[in-house]
Amino acid sequence: MTREELVRLAVLMNIADDYEEPVHVYQCVLEDLRPCGLAIAPEETQRALSELTESGLAKAYRLSSREPFAEELQGLPPFDGSYDYYFYITEQGLRSLAARRARDDWPLDDEHELVPGWPGLSD
Repeated sequence: MTREELVRLAVLMNIADDYEEPVHVYQCVLEDLRPCGLAIAPEETQRALSELTESGLAKAYRLSSREPFAEELQGLPPFDGSYDYYFYITEQGLRSLAARRARDDWPLDDEHELVPGWPGLSD
């Protein structure tokens, strides 16, 4: 698994159960991958969100306290610091995530510790 694949997988996992703001996704991925010895830059999670959205594995939404509560945005909103949008996994993303989990190549266990024998990242 490459660094980019690991970051995309971590991002996908973080948007799988709730709508998430880009900054929150970054903070979670940074914390998730710290045991792997990786320092993740915000641009890496932004790139992963872009790639996941463009490939149909995630969608961007604007949320509201009134109906419609979640409005799907067409395309990808700009990463300009005004994060009034959220990301959420699609059905296709859920299938992809399940397939990746079946491969058992996620480097962390349930206690968020590095799995013994994890081979590390490929180039």
